[in-house]
Amino acid sequence: MSSSICQACASSGRLSWAGLAATLSADVRRFLNKSPEVVVPDDWKHRLSALCTPQMMAVFLYRASHFLHARRWRRAAALLARFNLLVHKVTLPPESCIGPGLLLPHPAGVTFSGTAGRDLTLYSLAVCLPLPATVSGRRAPRLGDRVTLGAHAAVMGPVSIGDDVKIAYSLRVARDVPPSVMVVSSALRVAVRATAGPVPERS
Repeated sequence: MSSSICQACASSGRLSWAGLAATLSADVRRFLNKSPEVVVPDDWKHRLSALCTPQMMAVFLYRASHFLHARRWRRAAALLARFNLLVHKVTLPPESCIGPGLLLPHPAGVTFSGTAGRDLTLYSLAVCLPLPATVSGRRAPRLGDRVTLGAHAAVMGPVSIGDDVKIAYSLRVARDVPPSVMVVSSALRVAVRATAGPVPERS
């Protein structure tokens, strides 16, 4: 899993020093603008204060561990990930690949192992984990851009989650989810399109 994930990150240029800095900058910018009602100046003082919060420290440690893992400093990467778990109670393995703009409003209990696009949001105790490999060889979930996992929500196995999907509180999803829906039932029988009408039931 780690080689394919690192290839995906390498193709986007995030594994260079400049790419790492740009990704962290996007993370900080997303954190500062997490509330649309409050406009926070994007200057060095606010960025520095943001980096001192537990939410951004957890993200920073993950980015650093992933960068080291991709550079084959696997032991140092594992130590950083372990430190992140001990201090912030968040499990983000170094081999996981998450796009820019990661937001952890409440990091405690978050577990993510897979791939995700830009602007991923993981609330407290959200879980995204692989299952034993299928015939295709995939084990881990793949999440698109701007996906939100509510508190206690779980995405399990080699599923694909489309762009702009929101998964409600305390749901377990083990099926593919189309783009632009809000999932409110673990059976995917009750889901509402974010921009259109109801989604037909899936048996």
